[in-house]
Amino acid sequence: MKSFAAWMIALVGSLIVLFISLGYYASSQILFFKLRDVEVIKRRETRAKRLNMEVFQSMPQDDILIPSRFDYSINAIFVHPNETDKWMVLCHGVTENKISSIKYLNMFTGMGYNCVIYDARRHGNTGGVHSTYGFYEKYDLETVVDYLFDHYGPDIEVGIHGESMGAATMLLYAGELSNRAKFYISDASFSTFGDELTNIFSQYTKIGSPLVLFFTNIFFRIRSRFSLFKVSPIRVVDQIRQPVLFIHSKPDKFIPYTQTTQLYKKKKPPKAAWYPERGGHVESYNRNPEKYRKVVASFIANHVGW
Repeated sequence: MKSFAAWMIALVGSLIVLFISLGYYASSQILFFKLRDVEVIKRRETRAKRLNMEVFQSMPQDDILIPSRFDYSINAIFVHPNETDKWMVLCHGVTENKISSIKYLNMFTGMGYNCVIYDARRHGNTGGVHSTYGFYEKYDLETVVDYLFDHYGPDIEVGIHGESMGAATMLLYAGELSNRAKFYISDASFSTFGDELTNIFSQYTKIGSPLVLFFTNIFFRIRSRFSLFKVSPIRVVDQIRQPVLFIHSKPDKFIPYTQTTQLYKKKKPPKAAWYPERGGHVESYNRNPEKYRKVVASFIANHVGW
């Protein structure tokens, strides 16, 4: 009996050490993931004919470093080729940077609006040590929006578009913070960060995923002072009174489109949704550009009147 008890104690101890190690490793991978190089993104977007840097750089624009409340600078570019008081703020996804938002900028400036593109925390030319998938990023979005009103006029009208992490950040901003925009466009957001991590973990192993998530969250709290369970757009989406357009490609395997259907179901009207049959993660525009533009234009016209 003593040997069996000792064996059980050793086994439990080994499992605890294993899950602690997995939690530490997972937290490192999630907080400090490798970012895509700016030049790689430029080449990718240029080859796909979604980017012409000469055309972009010819537009009237202000390249600004905005102080974040977290003691780093946020790099934002305010592009204003149109004589209008209507602005779109564009939020990119994880590992990307503001260059990947230019395809949407081209769409919105073509519709007659001015645009803001900016690098999220720890991405591009913006500072920050950890990526927190919307927890701290929502405050940086608030800072960018406030700067826009303060420097381009208190009477301007603003819409916000976000994809993936940028969409989750946008929904958290809209549901938790000052919410100064007139409408929101969410492209491929997760419903909760915990569900998305479980989805990712399950692609590698189905053994102990909830325990790995538990220990991962402990290291999140220790290393960056945020809880993954508070990164939950679905918890606050019903607090958003402005219109929201939800977009999510059905074939998306990275963030299942059912996460967006959950968000749509909980959001109170006014709202709209479009679930393209083609395209992987954040590829709804890439695979369906004309349809994407028509859906967005119809949503804005019907729900905002721009």
